[in-house]
Amino acid sequence: MGKHQRRDKIARLISWGHWFTFINILLCLALGALYIETSPTSPSALATLYGILNWVGHFAFLPFVFFIILIFPLCLLVPYSRILRGWSALIGSLGIVALAADLLFYRQYGYHLNSYSLAQMAKDAETVFAGASFLIILGVLLGFLVLLGFELLIANYTWKHLQDLQRRRIGAPATSVFVFCFFASHLIHVWADAELYEPITQQDDMFPLSYPTTAKTLMAKHGFIDVESYQAQQQMLMAANNIKLRYPQNDLLCTKQNTDQAITVFVFDRLSAEQQVRLTELAGAAQLQPVKARLLGHPSREGGLFQFLYGLPDFYQDTIEQQNIAPAYLKPLDDFGVQVNWLASEHWGNELTLTRYSEQWLTEPLGSFAPKARNQINVVFLSADDLAALPGLLERSARHKIMVTALAPAGSESLLGQEQFMPKNMAVPLFERGFDIPAQPIAGLMDIMPTVLGDLMSCAGGTKNFSNGENLTADGERWPLIETYSPYIVIYDANEITILDNTGQFSVYDFDSFELKKGAEPPVPVLIDALKDLKRFSRDDRSSNDGQ
Repeated sequence: MGKHQRRDKIARLISWGHWFTFINILLCLALGALYIETSPTSPSALATLYGILNWVGHFAFLPFVFFIILIFPLCLLVPYSRILRGWSALIGSLGIVALAADLLFYRQYGYHLNSYSLAQMAKDAETVFAGASFLIILGVLLGFLVLLGFELLIANYTWKHLQDLQRRRIGAPATSVFVFCFFASHLIHVWADAELYEPITQQDDMFPLSYPTTAKTLMAKHGFIDVESYQAQQQMLMAANNIKLRYPQNDLLCTKQNTDQAITVFVFDRLSAEQQVRLTELAGAAQLQPVKARLLGHPSREGGLFQFLYGLPDFYQDTIEQQNIAPAYLKPLDDFGVQVNWLASEHWGNELTLTRYSEQWLTEPLGSFAPKARNQINVVFLSADDLAALPGLLERSARHKIMVTALAPAGSESLLGQEQFMPKNMAVPLFERGFDIPAQPIAGLMDIMPTVLGDLMSCAGGTKNFSNGENLTADGERWPLIETYSPYIVIYDANEITILDNTGQFSVYDFDSFELKKGAEPPVPVLIDALKDLKRFSRDDRSSNDGQ
């Protein structure tokens, strides 16, 4: 083959590669539109414009990158059209299959494919199609072969009709549109990141392999913004008055359980190690059983009280206080004729009053404690000074199901840095009688009320509509335990503890030794699941639309 013939053939192959890539861009755009359909509606015209520009630019960029890396070099090195058409069809098929799989997973779980999500997808598929692993594999292979045949048709069609396609002169305008959308979307994102314009920045994780340009590092590096000011504004976005509450998540549809035995819960504010030893002796004398679970309290009594009462993360606390909202479970209990009494000893701190959450929510003095045998829940708030009175209170509640716990460990607030979040430093006691709680590796204060209510009422969706906690009487996987100790989010997993602050910085520690794991990062799916679960009661645009 002569020099000029070879050059002309290479030029024709490159031109064909452009058209083959262009058609695959259109396919990717069609699949990409389904990511937008899955995501919440943009709340502003600018966010909608950004979403459209980002969609066109991103899904034009992805196939073009694959062309540059995997097809263009072969046009120069192996200028044989049959080989290139077969190779390109294979690459296009694999890319479309990967995109379709990512799309399915994103629509189901809200995050993109990685090694963890592939395992999760296989596990879920096996659950849905139990015993049908062979059929699943066969179906995937057949789908891939059909797609490969379609890609071969595209490759052959564009090769045979290359001159007709070139005469239409749509390549240059289409390329201009794709390039404009790509750069325009990134420039808009730079501005949105600098201004903390959430309707745009919340779209960052919408598309796969999307890494939009951010302004924090770029502009701070060149002195255009002050990092401390940026972080201060970012923290303001996380303040309670920016949370749109959706509590309960849905209307509570509950039925009363057959049991009507009365329940009494004794809650101490804070106990030292010596006081916990004394409590253990008193509980044993009253035939209460220690729950075989490491129950984590809250560093502050105020945060612990909120988590205990509502079963919610404490970053909802200010919003609940501002809106004077009582716990959602109180209404069905009232409908069932279950009397709920809130009693506090004279030593109970005034700063822990329940009226801070709802003006109508009053506690009675401990002297008015009048246990009944049935259809009654008593929540008795005590301090360490009331330990001597506990045996008499337990004796008066002899026919009740009993639970005894505390809100906060003594001395945790005085610990430096993040050491206060060590499980042994967060542990508080938990004793019970009549609940039959199986051994659990870990639990939190948000689990207490769901456990108390478990034998009294059954609600559609379990406790998920009004609490982030779980019923401890149920068996099942407890990891990870996700806790908020404002301004920190702490994820307790079987082997490690991840601590995030409200600037997005995180640290990963070994669970047993609490040694910092340098360079370690939390698994992204676990982190995303944790944040989604914590924000379950924050109303977004999708939930608003659903309710219309």
